[in-house]
Amino acid sequence: MRVKKTKRSRARKLFFAAAVFMPVIVVAAGFFAAFQMRRMESGVLDVCATQQDAYVNLVLDQINLRKDRANQEVIEEILGTLDASTNKYWALSTEQTMLFVKDVLETNKYRGFTTSTYFVSESARDFMDRLPLNRVIHGNITVSDREYVASGVMFSYGGDTYKLCLLTNRDVLLDNNRFLEAKTELWLLILTVLGALFILPMLLVMELQRMQRLWEQSEQSVTELNDVIGKMNERLSNRDLHNTGVNLWKADMLPEFVRGLKERKAAPVVLMQIHCATEQAKEQFLSLSHYTLDHKVLRFEAEGNDLLLIFVGVEHDTAFLNVIPLLSRETTLGRTRTVEDPKCQDIEEAVREVRHRGEIYGTAAIS
Repeated sequence: MRVKKTKRSRARKLFFAAAVFMPVIVVAAGFFAAFQMRRMESGVLDVCATQQDAYVNLVLDQINLRKDRANQEVIEEILGTLDASTNKYWALSTEQTMLFVKDVLETNKYRGFTTSTYFVSESARDFMDRLPLNRVIHGNITVSDREYVASGVMFSYGGDTYKLCLLTNRDVLLDNNRFLEAKTELWLLILTVLGALFILPMLLVMELQRMQRLWEQSEQSVTELNDVIGKMNERLSNRDLHNTGVNLWKADMLPEFVRGLKERKAAPVVLMQIHCATEQAKEQFLSLSHYTLDHKVLRFEAEGNDLLLIFVGVEHDTAFLNVIPLLSRETTLGRTRTVEDPKCQDIEEAVREVRHRGEIYGTAAIS
């Protein structure tokens, strides 16, 4: 019992662990995957920002090559020739004054704006404040509720100090078709693995519980069968009801076998009385029957040296032909009865009739 309780306790603990800890592990793995995905996006943005820094540095070199013209005119001319759109544009300022934004029309719109007015967000102001001289840096800023990857530099031209920035919409960089396709496939793979990680252990635990129940049922069946066998062995050993050498049952066991035949509805049942003149004739008949009669024939002691044969599931003619070779002068056939349906017919009465001594038929009379 302790072994069963221990195994049940282990199964319950395993199921509890799978039911409680696996969802926690899957959720933690999901958050970790999302964190790694964010890091991957940051890496992509960093690569784009590095390329953007090189572009800003190239424009700065072009501005420095033109030293013979008015400051603002040269800078705005160069910036005006560059591509600009809603998602990617240039911004130039000096001494807290916006000089150029995207194009001429946009510049006129923001004419007179200060940098603190245009770059309202804390991230943008911080980025503008930490721009170094003649060295391009990049960062993520927010302008007009949009996130941008900004590359900027502070430089001197004609005695004045300027701040030049190239801003690219962050979503545009991440909405690349190939990148989105790879990201989608990666998420599908992650979700599939996490789903398998959650479902498979649960299925395995459920299967383990099913096997545990089957094992307990089989153990219970084995225990019950062992109890029955033990009781039968005890009865056989105490009462000496069965002679295993010649497969002969004592008469005391006959009522129990008859009840079993009725419960099983065994049919047909052929009852035969064998008259044995001496104990030696009886032993000779049993010895010969051990080789000629199969397990379907039950052998019981009757009055005196007589025997009662019960053929189960055998027709009368077949039973008769099986017994004929075993008869002799000292071993003859007595009463016979065939019960077609033990449940409907009184098999107990037939047994009582056949087992008691009656008319004896010799071998000559049988033929």
